Formats: sequence, structure tokens, C-alpha cells
Amino acid sequence: MKKLVLVCFGFLCSVLASGQTNFQKLTLDEACAKAKVENKLVFVDLYTSWCAPCKLMANEVFPDVELGKFMNEYFVCVKYDTGTEQDGAELAKKFNVQAYPTFLMLNVDKELENQIVGATLKPLDFMAQVEAAMKASLANLERKYVRGDRDVLFLTGYLKALVMASMYSKAQEVCTVLFEVLPDKDKSNRNYWFIFEDQSLAPVGSLFMDFLISHFKQFSRSLGEEKVLNRLSEAFEIKLRDMIRGRERMDDLDKVVKQMAPHHFNSRERLDVYVALAKALRTARKDTCEKNVEKLLGLCEKEFPRMEGKDLVYFYFPVTIYIANVGTKEQYERVYKLHEYVHEYTNYDPLRIGLGNMMNGGK
Repeated sequence: MKKLVLVCFGFLCSVLASGQTNFQKLTLDEACAKAKVENKLVFVDLYTSWCAPCKLMANEVFPDVELGKFMNEYFVCVKYDTGTEQDGAELAKKFNVQAYPTFLMLNVDKELENQIVGATLKPLDFMAQVEAAMKASLANLERKYVRGDRDVLFLTGYLKALVMASMYSKAQEVCTVLFEVLPDKDKSNRNYWFIFEDQSLAPVGSLFMDFLISHFKQFSRSLGEEKVLNRLSEAFEIKLRDMIRGRERMDDLDKVVKQMAPHHFNSRERLDVYVALAKALRTARKDTCEKNVEKLLGLCEKEFPRMEGKDLVYFYFPVTIYIANVGTKEQYERVYKLHEYVHEYTNYDPLRIGLGNMMNGGK
């Protein structure tokens, strides 16, 4: 009877293992050798111990039976902690992994066929992403690119595959090459809008965004003015926010203001406030005299209580901390009162919680 129970238990464990994605305890060399024998690709889950989305994938997505059946049919699956395992650390360095989780699809020669960055909540949605990624071999595309293939259709396809894989460093390079061979009249065609609408490819200040701004009328005729204005508004807003929060230098602030000037955005009032804040902050940083800090603080006292918390949270803390550090005692007290006011009236939890923690650490 005891033997029968053990047999049944072993059979149950076997069924459970086969019903989910089978991550095997193999080194990368071992996984590639096994994949070669089984005529499969190697699927690598790169994770870290502190990554909550990684845990979500492990606990909620990969146990799915249908996904597991698909993954086990086409891949030898392994997973490595990039902080504690050598294979994980080496792969993260080799493929310049910047976010977690990152999922690599490698051939048996350890070349990157494709990758997926970030978690997906639904198992079947993730399976669809994997299926799409399997159709574009980045390894083959890279070989053609290195050999000098500069056909427009090839470069466009390669660029789209890189964007899908979130490989933006390489995508920027390929996009620049595509721009060199693509006639200007074709760049405003809707077929290439995917370049300009992608913030990672075409931020304000990039070659591609400069082209969009200088050819606004052509893009508007092709795509409709509203769509183009919405994209420009989004790009300018991100640029100005990053300047205010200190992520971007303010060297080209005047250029940005000049580029914005001809356009009538729905968000114009908010953008004008960002410009005023950026200019006041730039002046105060150049000369932290009481007068310049006072102008910046007065602008904050006027505008911050009127702004949506989801917009304000981006730069509230860098700006107010700067004023508190360089201002007078009286200015410091006014910053604290601003904290109290915004904390009481904002309905945006990340801002309210951050302010609560700041004030508790406090005065």
C-alpha cells in the first residue's frame, strides 16, 4: 500500500511538472546542448530577488497549463538570478539587460533570436508575445545588417523587430541608417509613423523628432493634425518634466520653447507652466541669490496647488528640496507649509504618501 502511494505521488508530481513551464536546473552550456539534441531554442528567464513582476510571472503566469505545454514543446527553459548566478550575470551584461524580468530566446550557439522585456499578467497574452517573437530572428537579421544589407524594407523590418524586443540602443542605430537611405518625402508617410510616435526612439532633441517638427505640415496631411499635435505635446511635456526634475540639462531649453511656439496644444496651459518653472529653476541654479530663489518659490506656491497630482509628482520633490536646501529659513518654512497644503488636498496617493514620509522625517 505504501509503495502504491509513493507511485501515485510520483505520477502526480510528473503530471504537475508537465502541466506548467518546465524550468530546468541546467547551466547555459547544458541547456544549449540539450536544445541542440531536441531541436529547440533556449528560453531564459532573467530575474532578480527584488523584482516583484518577476515573482508575479513565476507564481501566476508560468504555472498555466496551456502556456506550459507551448513553452515545453519549443524551448528548453532555464532561469537565472542575475545577482547571484554566473550565467545570469554574464547574460545580463552580454545583452545589456536594463529591466526585469527580461526573457531571452537563444539559439544553440547562444545567439539572441529575440527577447521580451517586462511582465505580462495573462498567460495566453504572454504566449502570443512569445509566438510573435519567434517569427523574427534577430540573430539572422543582425547577420544581414552586418553584411551590409541596406534595403529599405529590410531595415524597416529589422527596426520593428528591435523595437518589439525593446532593444532601443541598437534600434537607434538602425533607425539612423534607415533615415539615411529613406527619401524625405517618404518619412512623413504613415508607414513610418511608428518611429516618431515611440518616445524611446524619438524624444525631443533627437534627429527624428527634429524632422517631425520641421515637417509638421507634411505629417499633418498624412496623419491628421490632431494626432501629430498630441504626439508633440506628449514629447514636449516629457522633455520639460525631465529638465525640471534634473534628468536632462537645460542647455536646449530655449530651443524647445522656440519649437513649441507655433503650435496650439490642448495641454498648452500646463506646458507654459512647465516652461516658467524650468526658466525660474535655471536662473536660480545659475545664481542662488534670495531674489531668484524667491521667484521660483513664489511660482511653486502659485502653481503646485492647482496641478494634478499625477503631473506634479514627477518634479515636486526635486524642486522643493532644492529650495529648502538653498533658501533662507523663512523660505524653508514656506516650503514646509506647501508640503502640508498639498498633502491635505491631493488625491494622488504616491504624492500624498511621499509628502507624509517627508514631513514625518522632518521639520
